[in-house]
Amino acid sequence: MQHRIIRSLFFAVAAGGVLATPLCAFGQGGDPIRVGFLTVRTGPLAAGGKQMEEGILLFLKERNNTIAGRKVELLIADTGGNPAGARTKTQELVERNRVHVIIGPLAAFEAIAIDDYIRQTKTPVVSCSAAAEDLTQRKASPWFVRSAASSAQPNHALGDYAAKTLGYKRVAIIADDFAYGHETAAGFQRVFEDAGGKVVQKLWPPLNVPDYGTYIAQIKTNVDAVYAGFAGANGFRFLKQYRE
Repeated sequence: MQHRIIRSLFFAVAAGGVLATPLCAFGQGGDPIRVGFLTVRTGPLAAGGKQMEEGILLFLKERNNTIAGRKVELLIADTGGNPAGARTKTQELVERNRVHVIIGPLAAFEAIAIDDYIRQTKTPVVSCSAAAEDLTQRKASPWFVRSAASSAQPNHALGDYAAKTLGYKRVAIIADDFAYGHETAAGFQRVFEDAGGKVVQKLWPPLNVPDYGTYIAQIKTNVDAVYAGFAGANGFRFLKQYRE
């Protein structure tokens, strides 16, 4: 097959800027600001989690762990890259560590999983990665802000470019079967089809699928391109197997 691949880049990390706003309102007097940091250290999303950690640690190191004259106490928690782990670690940070603010989590489905708890406890969350559309759109949370794009946002531009500039008419979609994969693909499809294109196939491999061979074999041959929306290391694995 000689398809072209349209890649959805995943988890642009903006952790270096999420603490730029003075946090004087948190805590009392000159006490440290306790910041909870939800990351992922294992599984297919670990590459993004590592970059998030590197970003926030460098940001704080360059400022001597001080923001607006206040020391910052960073408490890092590994969610394991799953909704249940994200909720458990969030509860620990809030109830045991008494953090003033949380940065993270990494994945959209993790952010959705902690949404009701964040609203209940009124804990401010700054997302440098989780792109869940609902949390800032249909079910906007007053306790959740993001420093990165929502899932569909960059894919609107990609859909427009694929149809109008590249002239593609028929596209197959293959993306991770979780919130981010579905939302990125939906953003692409909406604009691509509004511009005259047609998505003729959608395949949804599980996030932890060991091999993409059976899915690659199903991709239609009569398409102009394949839209690939994968998280973390999954994109590299898919492209390697696709090329082979």
